[in-house]
Amino acid sequence: MKNKFYSGQLFPFFISLCIFVIAAVFGWLKLRYGFNFTDEGWAMTEAWRIAAGDDFFRDKILGALRMAPLINTPIFKYYPGITLLGFRKLQFFLTIISLLFLSFSLYKISKEFWYSPIIFSLFAFTGLDPTGMMSNLSYFTYTHLFITLHLAFLIMGLIQQSILWKRILFIIAGIFLWLISFSLLHMSLSFLSAILLFLIFKKYKIGFPNFNLKDLYFIIAPFLLFWTIFFCIYGNLFIRQIITEAYGFLITTTHQPGYLLSINWDISKRIIIILPFIVTFLFSTKISKKVPLICVLSILAVLMYEIIDTSLFGLIKPFYRGWYNSWAGRPLWFAALMISLYFLLLCYFILKVFKKDSWNNYELSGFVFFIYGIISAANANFFSALGAIVVLYSSIPAIAATTCIILSIETIKKRLYLVQLVILFLFFAPFYYTTAWSDWKFTFFDVAPEEANAEIENGFGRDIKTNQIYKNLYDWISTTAKIYSKKDDYIISYVNSPMVYMIARRRPALEISHIDFNELSHDHPNTAIDLLSFLHLKNLPENWNPYDLGIELMKRRGRRPQMVYVFEAVPVLVPVTLGKSEYLWQAKQFSFSSDDPISRYVLNNMTLVDSFTISKEFSLQVRCFIDNSSAVTALKK
Repeated sequence: MKNKFYSGQLFPFFISLCIFVIAAVFGWLKLRYGFNFTDEGWAMTEAWRIAAGDDFFRDKILGALRMAPLINTPIFKYYPGITLLGFRKLQFFLTIISLLFLSFSLYKISKEFWYSPIIFSLFAFTGLDPTGMMSNLSYFTYTHLFITLHLAFLIMGLIQQSILWKRILFIIAGIFLWLISFSLLHMSLSFLSAILLFLIFKKYKIGFPNFNLKDLYFIIAPFLLFWTIFFCIYGNLFIRQIITEAYGFLITTTHQPGYLLSINWDISKRIIIILPFIVTFLFSTKISKKVPLICVLSILAVLMYEIIDTSLFGLIKPFYRGWYNSWAGRPLWFAALMISLYFLLLCYFILKVFKKDSWNNYELSGFVFFIYGIISAANANFFSALGAIVVLYSSIPAIAATTCIILSIETIKKRLYLVQLVILFLFFAPFYYTTAWSDWKFTFFDVAPEEANAEIENGFGRDIKTNQIYKNLYDWISTTAKIYSKKDDYIISYVNSPMVYMIARRRPALEISHIDFNELSHDHPNTAIDLLSFLHLKNLPENWNPYDLGIELMKRRGRRPQMVYVFEAVPVLVPVTLGKSEYLWQAKQFSFSSDDPISRYVLNNMTLVDSFTISKEFSLQVRCFIDNSSAVTALKK
């Protein structure tokens, strides 16, 4: 009985589950660390403003390409007291639920359950965002969630014998397929994954024999139905926003077509290193003796860890893109692993097809995960200004595909479950540990958790641990908003500080909440400018700035701001290195003058009433202006 326990699934499952639970506990504790004024603020503000009374299409000219805020809006509407930490916890629970569904589908395929906790343990810590950017519900994390849930129900439908249950599971899978595209429009290409899968299964006579054309209809029907309903309701407004946003990208430096098509040599160098590691590791599994096998694989794992930790012993320069200097270093290695795995899996499946070998259930499942993963990764990489690191937002399918293929290798699947567990652990450990460590240390431009010496006590940021300057700035914004404005007033916060709206609980006066002058190109394509003018306003002056459009729309819609917060630099703490407690504030980036439309409006219509010093070293301040009509009364008080 004792030998059966150690040789069966229960003992490796117990070890695997312990690792998962430990990762989940630390992941839960991590949620309360780090406050972010920039991207996380945008994700929250864009949803809250709709719940607070704005219209997603009529009060905004951008947003159709990223409609995830509409999914968050009901949360704000029906739970108005939810905090930033509450949203992070919700993201954590959804991650665990999606992993449970996917694990159950893998069990139904293989009747083996021992490996699921360990292969998904990283995501129990990082959540749906293994890049380490933010553990919240945004268009990136929603797509990762919906891809995972779609695949879970798709796999269960493929193996289901009952026609009724098969169709029900496929319909649910189709709903999640639609939600992928709804949260991030360019991810609609995931729709092609189901069709491609069916065509490959039919042409090469592989796959699940009961999967037929009617089944495909049940998968794609919800996708087509919900988009049809949506177009019937919002068609004209939706199409106008798509055109506006598509052309709007042409006037930003980070979304130029040449920029998106350029080769990322930083990721390429890492792929060149990781590919030999994978091949050598898998080839080494042919070693028959357990002790030599584990010794060799351990040496390879430690070597890979050292390469990641030292950036190939200092030979590869740290990845740099704007502020993302220290953030993207270790997650980029994980992204390189994903791309390397996609390449090797592609070779494996092509060879499998041409050799006309039989497929086991592991390989079939791995192929399904692979098709969805690679299409999602390629799609995200092409359309995102963040580059190759966004492939991590489809990393759960990639990990599932890789695991299925590793466990189907003849030299591995004949071994004891405990030995297979060690092999999986050593294969993923260097990448999992370094990615998790980076996620712990980098709180998206706040101090590391062990240095967070202040806690926000009220409002949307309640219970978040941060640095003292952020807390003081938070309290100052909250106080000035209460003194100088009322609940239904509009405000403006710039540059790159959308979280201010959530702190002040005041809606943005402008149609955009994330204002970034650094993205504007000096040479705007005339076609884009003319189209924006034609779609939204007529008779604009010549040589106008795109933000003239926002100011003019603000005036015509009666959304004049009562207050304006002006940041002289993006409010971020950039870590010099993640291993040391060294941080830098951004040097002054924005000179407040009359050169741009927003500054002109503030100087002509508003009065300075207060200021907050972020950094004496760089003389960085945040200025608070209020409307001239109420300035005299306010200053007297």
